[in-house]
Amino acid sequence: MVNDNWLIRTCPSCNSTNLSEAAITCSSPKAEELSFEEVKNYFIGIRENQIFFSYYRCGDCYLLYCPWYFSEPQLQILYSNMPDNLFGEDKSVISRTQSGYVKQIGKKIVRTNTYLEVGPDIGLVTNEVVRRFSPETVLLIEPNLSIHSQLKESAKPTKSINIYTSHTNIEPHKPDLCVGVHVYDHLLTPLVELEDLFSSSAPGAKIAIVVHNEKSLLRKVLSKKWPPFCLQHPQLYNKKSLINILNKAGWVTISVKPTTNWFSLDHFVKMGASVLGLNPKYFFFVPKIQIPFRLGNMICIAEKPNR
Repeated sequence: MVNDNWLIRTCPSCNSTNLSEAAITCSSPKAEELSFEEVKNYFIGIRENQIFFSYYRCGDCYLLYCPWYFSEPQLQILYSNMPDNLFGEDKSVISRTQSGYVKQIGKKIVRTNTYLEVGPDIGLVTNEVVRRFSPETVLLIEPNLSIHSQLKESAKPTKSINIYTSHTNIEPHKPDLCVGVHVYDHLLTPLVELEDLFSSSAPGAKIAIVVHNEKSLLRKVLSKKWPPFCLQHPQLYNKKSLINILNKAGWVTISVKPTTNWFSLDHFVKMGASVLGLNPKYFFFVPKIQIPFRLGNMICIAEKPNR
């Protein structure tokens, strides 16, 4: 029986209530059958017996999402103690992954005058964009006040650096490049956020989004043990559902490509061991060499019509 702690959601892409008859995947126990106090300690971390809200498929736009999820006040509590997105990996290794995203963006743009990033975390993508494209203005939307000083450093030597906690103040700036790396699978209302960016951006602006691909080979191999099936993701995309939501917000898709993640081999093996229920300490012999992996993530680049 579903606990009454939870927010009840329609499809965040098309507002439909037309769901698959059964969950596409669910944990045991199901998060929606537990209380907030029972669930909250599973919000951070990768473990063998992961608990998550059941994912259903929208019958109209095919988005995979959780019809029951945390409310905004509950999310504020959970994200207030959120660590960075390094997951214990070395910063220099993660930077190679972020550089790959910016390289993909560089195939579609030559320069950017006003750069906007949603959820920049510690600013690795920001730093790479500034280094490669030298924007005159950098706009960062980051609710976590504790890392704002670090973000300012990542955006140097840009003269105009503006950090906000929401989209409220970006309208006058008219960004021509917007980026969100692993952001839109975390948001309760992704369509609303994408529509806001569309209306605030300059004609001809580009948007680049990196998300997990729930139709990837790795997801099929790992089934419900696939790490993106977790409490932090109220929805997960595939190529079709990602294009759908961007189009609904007004964006026109240019390309959708798989991405490559870089890991220290020892770190990757130990994370995999945790997912499979093995003790990571038994893998002490794995070397710390850097290796690229295809984890089933994808980058989508779209544009605002130039009119």
